[in-house]
Amino acid sequence: MRRFAVIVSAVLHPMLMPLGSVFVAWKFDWYVYGQASEEMMRMVFLVVALSTIAFPAINILLLRWYGVLTSLETPKRKERNGPFISTFFFFVLGYYMLRKAILPSAIYAIMLGCMAALLILSLVNLRWKISAHAAGVAGLVGVVFGLFRIHDFANTGLMAIALLALGLVLTARLILKAHQPAQVYAGAAVGFLCTFFSVSTGLFI
Repeated sequence: MRRFAVIVSAVLHPMLMPLGSVFVAWKFDWYVYGQASEEMMRMVFLVVALSTIAFPAINILLLRWYGVLTSLETPKRKERNGPFISTFFFFVLGYYMLRKAILPSAIYAIMLGCMAALLILSLVNLRWKISAHAAGVAGLVGVVFGLFRIHDFANTGLMAIALLALGLVLTARLILKAHQPAQVYAGAAVGFLCTFFSVSTGLFI
């Protein structure tokens, strides 16, 4: 069970969720798919991958190299402050680059919701450890539900897979004793509410 939990935590890592959310929006939402060409989305995927995966990962590796982090898994709450803040900076940079293009508003709303969730996680982490894994997958669930609401379509299979992924992550984090139950539930609430609100209201700046 522990090995399975490690695999789940790696496959559904929070840094992968913004890219996954944008992909789901384009692949499954008829409105977003109709408004964004494949060429345009290749650019979007590249920017999102660089700003939410590549650059944050390189930064975390450098922090580990210089001894700022004792582990890449950042089990200690205080050690998470640096990665959280620097990752938020890369998120903002990626969002700024995307705003240079004309994209479906849902793409901007997804990214803004992810940024808001990360900012809240960073602030909460100053006093209390909260699950970024739970927030990441719950954010994907929030995106799916938000898209269902604004574009009037339903894909029960997609909804079931998203909810299953969330359940697996919550269970995995508890099995690994990375968090207390309240910490994973709080993380899930932050992730879901931020992305659902931003996508369902079409919020972007």
